[in-house]
Amino acid sequence: MKGDEVDEASDTRGPRRNLLPRNRQRERVLRMVREHEGAVDAAELASQIGVHVTTVRFHLDALCDDGAITRTRMNRPGAGRPRTGYLAIEERVDYRTLADVLAMELGQTVQTRARRAQHAGHEWAVRMAASRRAGTGDGGHTPESDDDDALDHAAARTTDAFARMGFGPELVSAAGPPTPPSADSGGPAGERERIIRLHACPVRDLARSHPEVVCGVHRGLLQGLLDTSATEGDRKPHRPDISAHLEPFVEPELCVARLVAG
Repeated sequence: MKGDEVDEASDTRGPRRNLLPRNRQRERVLRMVREHEGAVDAAELASQIGVHVTTVRFHLDALCDDGAITRTRMNRPGAGRPRTGYLAIEERVDYRTLADVLAMELGQTVQTRARRAQHAGHEWAVRMAASRRAGTGDGGHTPESDDDDALDHAAARTTDAFARMGFGPELVSAAGPPTPPSADSGGPAGERERIIRLHACPVRDLARSHPEVVCGVHRGLLQGLLDTSATEGDRKPHRPDISAHLEPFVEPELCVARLVAG
């Protein structure tokens, strides 16, 4: 009878049709997270499904443990603590594909490996964008009114892509005044910048052992995401050039991505 066991966490006050077996209910939660455009929180899912929010959180926690979805932060309008949102992981790092690409790209020296790994990461981003367009039919037409809008749009799309790959990103400067140059960017003071904190690199141990390869791939992936975002749809002539800079292990469990508009 275990396969037909009713989820004990279900809200018994709801309609009988909502008392689904645990595996079916969890599949429904996962399907709704996947179908949602962007992050979604437990309260919204509970409202759509018609069960208690505690039940939904129970399934969301299990799906996070299984690696099917990932947690992210959802900022509230105005004041207040951010909510916890959930995103389906669609682009989990594929080691087999990564190994195939690197086998063709790597060289004998650290400098050559870093350069070629970055190229491989850029190609990865191009393929991801092509796959997304083929799957959704999205032509990528996104109106942009000024330079800051373009930078914010690029930062949001990049954060979403890294969330779906399991990096645990946090966009901490979606807006603000120009910032001084970072050690990695090497740019002049006064450039517009957005910062993404990466809390959960899925290949952290490999990055520590071979930073020129793994971090090189991630640098290329980061820039490639920006480049494909810029070329999708009608690009306005005044759209700023946006460069990507990655600072690995600024803390033991934290890397920082900087998007700089020149």
